[in-house]
Amino acid sequence: HTLLEEELFYPAFRGKIEDDLLDEAYVEHDGAKILVNDIEAGSPADDFFDAKVTVLSEEIQHHVKEEERPSDGMFAQCRKTDVDLVSLRDQMLARKEQLMAEGELPPAQLQTLQTA
Repeated sequence: HTLLEEELFYPAFRGKIEDDLLDEAYVEHDGAKILVNDIEAGSPADDFFDAKVTVLSEEIQHHVKEEERPSDGMFAQCRKTDVDLVSLRDQMLARKEQLMAEGELPPAQLQTLQTA
């Protein structure tokens, strides 16, 4: 889902909706990716494992809530643009099918944050 948004959805709306919304979405994705990669590399017996899962869940809920705000959220702004949403949906579905056919996804790559 994150990969589809970053490859197709967000770029389709760059310059058509508030740039700050898109920038924040990329950064929020990166924060979630750091946790996902760390959780996948660990095990439930690790220190802070449960805390990482909880924080990841909270970050995702926050991200979705911001995107879905009825009046000024990202999706509300996107619906007001001239982007062909049906075509974009079809592109995203085709890319999803391609990724699923390729099998296991590599670790999530950060777009905006640097790691040490």
